[in-house]
Amino acid sequence: MTVEATLGKGDLSARSDAQLAHRFEQQFDAIWRLGDRDECSIKHIGHAMAALMVTGDWRNAVDYDTPWGYYPYGQTVELEMKHKRLAEKWAKVSETVARIDNLDRIETRVMPLVAHSFYILAYLGDYREDLEALV
Repeated sequence: MTVEATLGKGDLSARSDAQLAHRFEQQFDAIWRLGDRDECSIKHIGHAMAALMVTGDWRNAVDYDTPWGYYPYGQTVELEMKHKRLAEKWAKVSETVARIDNLDRIETRVMPLVAHSFYILAYLGDYREDLEALV
């Protein structure tokens, strides 16, 4: 077995709640640093994380179906790069969730330890209600 074959595939469930909260904080901070502090604001991060936990996809969050709005003339390449970086950062968060493999633990034990978790936890109910309304 090579390092490359196992890189990023380890089980994170053995780590402490505090270690996992720190990992999420680092990932959320990387998203927040991406740009204008609007599309990457802690409110948007809260919505996206709640959507990820409830629906499995961060892009189901409010306003994240088209981050940074539509492509104005002349800025297409720059915005495409922003979208790509945002997707890459959220892919890391999604991978962390998958590697922990316990949404109840993430919600009840890990997220309360994350800075600004208020937004994530507050929006979880909204996304669950929206999902139930669709069924």
